[in-house]
Amino acid sequence: MSPILRRDGVIEPAATFLGVPLAQDWAVAFYHSPAWLRNRKAYMGKAIDTPFGIVPPGLCERCYSMGIMRPAKVVHHKTHLSPENIGDPSVTLSFDNFERLCQDCHAVVHSGHERTRARFDEQGNVIF
Repeated sequence: MSPILRRDGVIEPAATFLGVPLAQDWAVAFYHSPAWLRNRKAYMGKAIDTPFGIVPPGLCERCYSMGIMRPAKVVHHKTHLSPENIGDPSVTLSFDNFERLCQDCHAVVHSGHERTRARFDEQGNVIF
């Protein structure tokens, strides 16, 4: 995909969300490939048998394990993709390497720490 020139003159990668790249340049073609789109759709629509029970199609696996029914938005690769393994279907396309996650759980996986919701004081100001 070609980069996008924003109105303010900043050039950013085409695959972004709120200015954050969604995929590294070396992975963009993979995430637009028919094989990925087919496997992602199939995994999202599949009931997943886990140690904590069968997770119904479309739900976040981690939230479900805590008794929370939350829609999954991301099919996460447990073994993260890299330029070295992007061509290996056992990593990129295997259901064994997939995990359905909501946005919050996916952010936790990639940030390494729990995400907390904003807190407010008595006047309604955000507490940092």
